[in-house]
Amino acid sequence: MRSILKVSAALSATATLVLVAGCGGATESGADHKSKSSKSKKPAASAPPRKSYDPPQKFAGKGAPLPQAAAGDSISLGGTIRKPLPLALHGIGAYVAAADSLQVVDTGTGKVTATVRPRHKSIAEEGAETSAPFLTQDGRQALAPFVVQFPGKGTTPSRAGVELDAVDTATGKAAWTLDLDNLPSWVGQPETRARVVAATKSTAVISVTNGEMGATYAVDLDNRKATWHNDKVAAAAVIGDTAVAATSKDSVRQQVIGLDIDHDGKRSWSKLDGYELTVRPAGPHLVAITGTDYDSGDSIGVLLKPDGSTAADLTGDSSGLTCHYDDASVTICQTEEPRTLALDATTGKQLWSLPEKGGNRVAPTVTAAWHGVVYGTTSNGPVALDAKTGADRSTSPGAAPVAVNEYTGVALDQTEHRTLIAYPATG
Repeated sequence: MRSILKVSAALSATATLVLVAGCGGATESGADHKSKSSKSKKPAASAPPRKSYDPPQKFAGKGAPLPQAAAGDSISLGGTIRKPLPLALHGIGAYVAAADSLQVVDTGTGKVTATVRPRHKSIAEEGAETSAPFLTQDGRQALAPFVVQFPGKGTTPSRAGVELDAVDTATGKAAWTLDLDNLPSWVGQPETRARVVAATKSTAVISVTNGEMGATYAVDLDNRKATWHNDKVAAAAVIGDTAVAATSKDSVRQQVIGLDIDHDGKRSWSKLDGYELTVRPAGPHLVAITGTDYDSGDSIGVLLKPDGSTAADLTGDSSGLTCHYDDASVTICQTEEPRTLALDATTGKQLWSLPEKGGNRVAPTVTAAWHGVVYGTTSNGPVALDAKTGADRSTSPGAAPVAVNEYTGVALDQTEHRTLIAYPATG
């Protein structure tokens, strides 16, 4: 899974990031996208098939450490996950993105089974922030964009751009690539990063930013070509057929805008008038907006629908707002109070909240949500809740995963708090 959305960010945040299929046993692919397989005199004994639980409510006490790349720079010095991880779960595999590669990791062993690198040289600075690969809706491909240097030819100088690689989830090999070279000049800066924000059935939305400036590109996945771009703003979420972003209104104020994906990125609406506006995904039909109102100075905390209308207003209780989509029907949001509340992922209607008024139940610190279960921790340890009712489903799940699917829960190592462990689902 995915977490801030952390979701986010994150946010994440993905959700369509976890689908049912296997991806073990792939061979390693090099920079030229040609596979390399090792030879052995005797065939390796096949491992017994892993059991799946949809959704899991218990995890094994021991798991497999994942490569350090799976954590990226997401873990703070204090041992907490401070931003979305650069990984996505799919079947028994974890797809891990780095600035210059995409690795497929067997979550049962923690071993890398395949590595795909861009055809062109990566120009992202070492250790640069990366985002999770994005799995297409049919689960057949993992998409990963790389900031690269396209070589010069004749009188044409070399130039910076983005290479989008699609990896076949059945083989772990590159399926196709697409070069995006119609980018602003600032893309050549080392701090530039690119990510697939989301994808509809046929279109992937890619944002490119250097922290100050941004651009958005739409790619037709069937025809494998860019269909439109906006070189003024970086989309942060996709809800329905609308890409959502925060953009400057003047030298001080910002707005949140919706871009119509199916109509060349045309602006379909603009909302709010504030500053320090942040856009985070909250599911396929909701987006969370936080910031400060320009006129009143009050905090902003709202969830918007694809048409720009307000689904839920959390203003006054939105500090540190993050949301997780359970890949089914519920969006779980949390604030720093702490307060945890569940919303219908389509309408924004509140289903429940913790702590209870007049009750004695506390709000958990949410780590993930998937298929009707909310995972998190309290002072009593890990806990799993029913996403629709908020009732405890398991008071001893064994782990509080930050990414989860039917086979695996990925959580921080409870000893050193610096490594990610893939814990097999057991119930």
